[in-house]
Amino acid sequence: MQLNISFRNMDTSEALRTYTLEKSERLKKYFDGRITVTWNFSIEHMEKVAHCHLVGNNMDYFGEASTDDFHGAVDATVEKIEKQLRKHKEIVKAHLRKGSAGRTNAPS
Repeated sequence: MQLNISFRNMDTSEALRTYTLEKSERLKKYFDGRITVTWNFSIEHMEKVAHCHLVGNNMDYFGEASTDDFHGAVDATVEKIEKQLRKHKEIVKAHLRKGSAGRTNAPS
């Protein structure tokens, strides 16, 4: 997993980097190959905003949240992306079940 973190309109924070890395590890379980996770943190109108862009295995996901603190924004963003990943996984499962329903294993 390749992780990129950038801060806009604010100073860098090592504690936030560590927390973001821990939360990003949860996303790794949905992918077999390489993934790239890009986080952008900013402060806009007194709100802490976390943007996450995840790319991997022919998939592209984006999540964004704004709260009073960055830890809450990171948690909400990861939850949004996990929801997208679970939905995609269910669609793929349903598609595979639908495609194999017409086949029968006749003895030869």
